[in-house]
Amino acid sequence: MTPSTTTSNRSTRALLRAVVIGALLLMMLFIGNHLAYAQPLPTPTPAPQPGPANPFDGVSPDLGVLGPALNSTWKRILAAIWGGCFAAAGVYLVTSFLKLKKARNRGMSSDLSDASEDVKFSLYCLAGVAAVSPIFGAVLLLVQPAA
Repeated sequence: MTPSTTTSNRSTRALLRAVVIGALLLMMLFIGNHLAYAQPLPTPTPAPQPGPANPFDGVSPDLGVLGPALNSTWKRILAAIWGGCFAAAGVYLVTSFLKLKKARNRGMSSDLSDASEDVKFSLYCLAGVAAVSPIFGAVLLLVQPAA
């Protein structure tokens, strides 16, 4: 390969990466904007159909009937698990950055590529743990019955 071909491949990849990232950001902005201002669609009145009635019609999950003590207990347990996941992801991120620094100081390309993959994966883990709440919020927004 000639140096100009390598440079053009890199610039093409960089341009493609920038276009994909820009498209993803625009998509997230578009979806987020429409989720924030979405109005529930009017539900058409269904035609009566023969057969047994749905016994779960109008029923939504609620743990409040088991008492306020259990309601607060499961929330504390869930918060502790989520906090532990944040701590584990943070420790994994720090150790992978240290592994990357160590590989750079040694100058070994195979260790450097392994360490950079670890850093990427740890960032994905941290982003996934942080995205749990918005994902569940969006799902609940989409599936909740019209008020």
